[in-house]
Amino acid sequence: MMRRSTVTFLAMAALMPLASAAAAFDPDTPLADPAKDSFPIRLGDQPDLTVRSAFFIGFGAAKRAGEDAVVVRDVGGTAYEFTPAALHVMDDGRAILLSTGANPDASSASSGINAIHYLRSSPSGWVRLGEWFDVGGTGTMGNAATSWAFTERLGKNPYLVSAGGGVWQGCLLNIAVITEMTPNGPVDRGSFTAAMSSGAGIGQDDAEYDGQIISAKPDHSFVVGYTGTKAQRQNYVLRDGKYQLVGRDHIPGC
Repeated sequence: MMRRSTVTFLAMAALMPLASAAAAFDPDTPLADPAKDSFPIRLGDQPDLTVRSAFFIGFGAAKRAGEDAVVVRDVGGTAYEFTPAALHVMDDGRAILLSTGANPDASSASSGINAIHYLRSSPSGWVRLGEWFDVGGTGTMGNAATSWAFTERLGKNPYLVSAGGGVWQGCLLNIAVITEMTPNGPVDRGSFTAAMSSGAGIGQDDAEYDGQIISAKPDHSFVVGYTGTKAQRQNYVLRDGKYQLVGRDHIPGC
């Protein structure tokens, strides 16, 4: 489920300078590397702490020199500690910021939360276009997404693949959520099992799987390839607004 925090939102289709212009006011802006946006889509887990300018603009907070890039925001009555995770800059100067929000007081059954900000470059700096919370995959123990990747391989709009999960009685399960970054905001397009490992609990069979998107027909379908106990491929087709598994799920749950 996705909660939108209403802020000034300008049409993403509006005019924007080239992405290289962003570097003029934000030298830490990551430049797109087409070679990295390839199959299989690999999720990373290292936050990009260099994108401080975009992060503070996104959250409407004052940039504090020398301090950690952390913003505390109340969402639905819970205080989350947000840090920047990744910034996806497009050729037309638009950018999408992913931030992960941890809940330090959460129980094992509680998750963190992810935030998405749409930005555009301007001669004076980043301009915020929109803000959304509760987007993408999250984990247990108050954790937000633990791995993520932006990609333009799945459709005409950029997509975020973000994963999170936890361990239940010795069984690890990680779920990846597919989110389309439409001009009007993020849209949940479904999920798939990104990782599963069992056998540590009483009476469990040994099994281990790791899945990645290995190919796609943009805005129509994609294939997840699994390594581990037994090599598997599972097809997902876009139906009724979400990518749905074709046939039986061959990856066990917990």
